[in-house]
Amino acid sequence: MNAEPWGASGHHGEFDQRLRASCRFQVGNISLDRLWTYYFGIGGNADELALEAYLNELLTLAPGQMELVDTALKELSSNGRTEPAGQ
Repeated sequence: MNAEPWGASGHHGEFDQRLRASCRFQVGNISLDRLWTYYFGIGGNADELALEAYLNELLTLAPGQMELVDTALKELSSNGRTEPAGQ
């Protein structure tokens, strides 16, 4: 098992997920620092530089990490909430 939070690029679904995350980040009013802090708090393990590269479509994260980024973006942009949904 690869211990690195980034994965190999090349899968169409991963590209789509990365593109959606990039678009959501660009249109949302969320700072990189705020997103990374939240992402790390819910179990993300990519560093802030890797997250920035992912959001700029320069790096692909491991599938589980991409899901955490997506979750963090959804929760932070959902009505200005900063806590996970349902809490």
